[in-house]
Parts: sequence; structure tokens; C-alpha cells
Amino acid sequence: MPPSPQTASLFVSIASYRDSECPWTLIDLFAKASHPDRITVGVLWQILPEEDGEEYTRVPPERRDQVRGRTLHVAESRGACWARHRIQVEFYRDETYYLQIDSHTRFDPGWDVQLIDMLHRCPSAKAVLSTHPNKYLPPDERFPRGFPYLRAKKFNRDGILIPQGEYIDLDDRPDTPRPSAFVGGGLLFGPGSLVREVPYDPHLYFQGEEITLSARLWTHGYDLYSPNAVILYHDYTDRTRPRHWDDHKVDWGKLQKISVARLEHLLEIRPSTDPEVLLELERYGLGTIRTLADYENYADVDLRRHRIGTRGADGRFPAHPPTSGLRVEIERLFTKIHQENRWGAQETRCGSGSLVSSTIEMRLRLRDALRQLGVRTVVDAGCGDLNWISLISEDWDLYLGFDVVPEVIARNRILFAERKSHLFNVAEISQERLPRGDALICRNTLTHLPNEMALQALRLFKRSEARYLIATTFPSAVNENAKLGSWHRINLNAPPFSLPEPLLKIPDGKSRHERFLGIWRLADW
Repeated sequence: MPPSPQTASLFVSIASYRDSECPWTLIDLFAKASHPDRITVGVLWQILPEEDGEEYTRVPPERRDQVRGRTLHVAESRGACWARHRIQVEFYRDETYYLQIDSHTRFDPGWDVQLIDMLHRCPSAKAVLSTHPNKYLPPDERFPRGFPYLRAKKFNRDGILIPQGEYIDLDDRPDTPRPSAFVGGGLLFGPGSLVREVPYDPHLYFQGEEITLSARLWTHGYDLYSPNAVILYHDYTDRTRPRHWDDHKVDWGKLQKISVARLEHLLEIRPSTDPEVLLELERYGLGTIRTLADYENYADVDLRRHRIGTRGADGRFPAHPPTSGLRVEIERLFTKIHQENRWGAQETRCGSGSLVSSTIEMRLRLRDALRQLGVRTVVDAGCGDLNWISLISEDWDLYLGFDVVPEVIARNRILFAERKSHLFNVAEISQERLPRGDALICRNTLTHLPNEMALQALRLFKRSEARYLIATTFPSAVNENAKLGSWHRINLNAPPFSLPEPLLKIPDGKSRHERFLGIWRLADW
């Protein structure tokens, strides 16, 4: 989980196409940062040697070791998205935060700490800050017009939705970052996980970059926000800087045609069977946390019918995204599993791992560990029918049980009505933040989720601000993915989860696979 702004590392991606402003961008980037030593920049310089001078690729000498870069001939370039993808692949090395900017950018003092602080103020475990920045004129004339946010502007002649920047007056600064449905390529900031989970698609050209990335991030579970501070400035003037299509008059049209067809297929506008259009689409496609229909409802747009609703046109989006279709799907799936008793145990529909006889030693050791840690309030993420935990839950001052199956919660409220310290509610742990407790228990629940959803749940656990997490882990597992509702072993110390070693590991049952309840201090993530 993200460290504090004072200890975090930050990676900045800059795709530079024949841009004489790039050296000045690098100078200003380091000069205006509060913690320049914690910043690494990845630059892909695309130049035409016979026309572009050596100064196009100049790096501040004192920061040379912090710039990972490569120079290539413009003939090798395949457009902006391709270049940004190459930077992620070649130069990003698991830094805590990722910032993408254009090669003609200026910065306000303390921009790095401001961005991190703003990200932490977003009411989401997976937040991304993005917009079209304010304007500057070279060399450094700035125009802080207002706080920029994005709205749906129009569909272009290729049928691609184009976001446009608007401004909130500087005297009306929002208290927190403003919810958004769109991202801009010139200011994209978020946790480094977005590079791994939603890598840039190298098979897109240029037009459609922003709407495609918006939908991909959103369906992967990221919530989008506009910054509530003026931090960066962008040079919007045409100047004499060549564009990629100026140097590729023969082939850029083909690249754009393939790119538009790919976007149409991805966004379910017009399906394609062309292998060149569908290349690696499973890697650069939509996520499974939320659906494309959910995204269109939230953004108030219809991508296939070219409709922009009132909310999309105004850029005023709900503070909390609406309940997704996936949320309903999860509830239906686990309700069916419960009703059909698919785990096959007679004593409990939560499966053999919840039998009283198989949890004797684990229960006693868990009770003693929580006493030693001073835990008095427990939140149970995936409580089921309490078959085993009810034997020790009266030891705590307050027990809060959450499950995605409504009839399980309704039954618990009846069975444990006399226990005034026991409260129950319906929740889906990969999408809903749970209340704060001394400890959050998640036993044998993440094992039924795909890795991406389990990781999202862990992020939300972190945001609950509990002191301790107690969760199932298999130290020898390699974290192969699984379908929702199936079962697989997970190792919370291994990627993609990468939690530190737990404070304590409690053996959990007897099986051919070593299973433990790990206890972690959330502040250590």
C-alpha cells in the first residue's frame, strides 16, 4: 500500500517527439519538486537527426542518473500510444506512483507532494487523477485560468468521443478532487499498479487514446478524479514542432484506420474479425471489475449511438459510482452457491473449512493472539453463517459481520439477535469499503476471487484503517488466476499482492496444502 509522500518513489513518463521543449520540461520538473531525489523519469526521444539538434535530448547533468531514456529515429516510431507503452515496458521499475505528462510541460512548486496528497484525499482505494492542464507559453508564461476538469465534448468524424477541458473558477476551489469519467493524456497520475493492470495499448495510434484509457481504467476498478489544485501547465500552441503524421504521410493513415477499428471493437461499437485489429486485445482490453455498460451509465454517454447526456456534457459526475452490474452478478453467483450448498458440507454451507472440528486449534490460537494484540472490535469480511467464529466472537466488545449473500445476513440477524454486540450487513468486499475495526478478518474468502478482485479487496481493507488484517494465505502458492466463484490457493506475500511477512502465522486446518491465517499490521503496507 502507498507509503507517505515523504518516502514514496515517483516515475514520470515523457514521450518526446522532435520537441525542443523537452529539456526545459526536465529542468523544471526536478527544480520544482519537493523531493527531486525520489523521482525517476523515463523518456523516449523520437528525433530526426539531420534536422533536430543534440539539445533536443539534453538532460540536467546533476540528474542524469535519474533519467532512463532512449533515442530512436522517427522512422521507428508508431505513434504516441506506442511510445508511452515503450516507456512503461523499458523504464518503469515498480515505483510507487506513476505520472504521465507531455514533453512540453511546466510545474508549480511542490507538485510531487501535492499530487500524492490529492490522491490520498480521493475517497477511493484505486484513484487516478487526470485532466487537461492549464496553458503556458514558452519559455515560461503561465495562465492559471482555473481548476481544469474534463467533460464529453463531441464525437469526431471517426465516431470517437473527445473529452474537452473546462474550468472551475480559482475562487471556487473544490475541497477534494472532483469525480470524473475521463482522463487526459497530458496529466495522468496514480498508483504504480495502473502500469501493471492497465498498460498502455501500443496498437492504438493517437485519436481515441483518452476515451479508451478512461473506459479501461474504470472497468479495471479505478475511479477517476480531476485535481483540485493547479499543478501542471501544458503548451497548447502549434509552434513549429512536427507531429508524427507530418513525418509519416504514407503509413499514418493505415495506423489510424487500424486504431479506429480496434477502438470500435473494444468499446463494443462495431465488432471486428481482423487479426491485426485484435492483436493482443486480451492484454490491452477492458477490465472485469465493472462493465462497459456501467461506465457509459456513469459517464452518461452512449458510445455506439453517439449520444452525450446532460451529466456527460456538464462533467458533473456522482461522488460515488453507481452499483455495477458486476456487483449484482457477484451477489447472484454466491447466493446460488449458498442455496445449492456447492461446498458439500452438512454442518455448514460455508464448506468443510468452517467445520467446528477442523477449526479447534486455529480458533484457540486466534483468540489468544487477538487478546495479546488488544483487539476488541472485529470486522469479518465474508462472515458466512458464523459456524466456527461464533464460538469465540463473544470474546470481543463488537463483532461486525459482512457477506455478499443477503439471505445469509438475514439469517444471522435472527440467529444472533440476542448477542447485542453482533451486527450484520450485506457488502461486496472488492467494491465496498468496510468500517474501521481493531482487526479485519478475511478467512477463506479471497480464495474465491480472481487475483484482480482480491487485490482490489486488499486495497479497500487498507482504506478501512483497521489496525490488523487477518487473512488466509498459502506460502507455497504461485497465485495462478481463477474464475469468480471457484477456489484457488493464494500467497499474499507473492505478486500481485506482495504483502510483507506477517507478524504471526496461525496454522489453519489439516490439508495437503499448508494453509495459515496471517496477521499483518496494516500500517506496515
